[in-house]
Amino acid sequence: MHLCINVTLTANIIDNTLSIHRYVKTVNMQKLQLSKQNEKHALLLDHRQLINKAYGSAVPNSETYELKSQLFQFQPKTSQQPPQNQRKRKRKCKLSETAKNAAVDNINEYLELLPEAKVDAVRTLPRYWEDEYGLPQLHGSNTTGKFQTFQTPASTFIIPHAACFYNHNVDQLRALLPQLRPSYDLIVIDPPWRNKYIRRLKRVKQELGYTMMDNDQLAMLPLGQLTHERTLVAIWCTNSNLHQQALETQLLPRWQLRLLHKLRWYKLNTAHQLISDLNEEDASQKQPYEVLYLACHVQSNGAYATDLTQTELLLSVPSIVHSHKPPLLDWMRQYLQLERDQVEPNCLELFARYLQPQFTSIGLEVLKLMDDRLYDKK
Repeated sequence: MHLCINVTLTANIIDNTLSIHRYVKTVNMQKLQLSKQNEKHALLLDHRQLINKAYGSAVPNSETYELKSQLFQFQPKTSQQPPQNQRKRKRKCKLSETAKNAAVDNINEYLELLPEAKVDAVRTLPRYWEDEYGLPQLHGSNTTGKFQTFQTPASTFIIPHAACFYNHNVDQLRALLPQLRPSYDLIVIDPPWRNKYIRRLKRVKQELGYTMMDNDQLAMLPLGQLTHERTLVAIWCTNSNLHQQALETQLLPRWQLRLLHKLRWYKLNTAHQLISDLNEEDASQKQPYEVLYLACHVQSNGAYATDLTQTELLLSVPSIVHSHKPPLLDWMRQYLQLERDQVEPNCLELFARYLQPQFTSIGLEVLKLMDDRLYDKK
């Protein structure tokens, strides 16, 4: 099946204030700095507003859609321990974390800089994302200058302007190469790493868990055929040492990529606390962070995008939907070097579960989180 919403081509140029090697503060992305004498910093991302901004900016003179706020109500967990035990446990954890993480990324110091959070009680949203997906292989794009919808008997999916998608198995990416650009400026990859959590989900309900891939399968992806010398590649990884070692020693060399930076994305609850305790002594245990790798082509200039390393870590309140990662373009745009007459970057996301303007998105569940029941129409 082929879906094409390419009704009319519009010259819808967006005025972007970000420029190379310049940081611009926005309400969607807040810079946290421990010292004015040190350029090192953390970024507090507003996941929901970053997506809403991208959707709204793409259609400035038309109606838009915004993600429902209930998707980001990651409430603090209530402990059943007596108050005295809670205080002792917190003090012990604090000392352990400070000692073990100060040299890693100063997480505890950055937590002290977080703005005060307002925790509101909201109605629970039905878990629409757990409904059976079941779309066939299809392709769509939207260059109409406004949102479009794609309807099936069971669901309605919204398609942002300037988005292109393939509901397609990334394992068969090579077959799509003739339909894709020769190369992209930014590539985002969220590999379906093998993990216990997904295996447990699939035992309960098969459609809740995505299809996992092993490292040999990932190594076969033709990433080297989709990059140029100025491409930046962002790869999400779990906190598994085995996955990180495979990425650094096997996958990056196979994809002809050079590691630029490795940092943690810390997950916060709505009270701006880590969603769980850090466990540095046993990395196999559940952690309140995932790891983001930033890489470039092996033949890129040695000084290319080195300013990325000034960002020590990312923080955000995550979506309550599993594997719904925050968008990265607003942050990484300032480091991309585009052609002289190029207004917008050409971006690619693999294993995507939602759409973004300026992106070609590919995945077996590429429209999963574009269900109109997850959005408010504005």
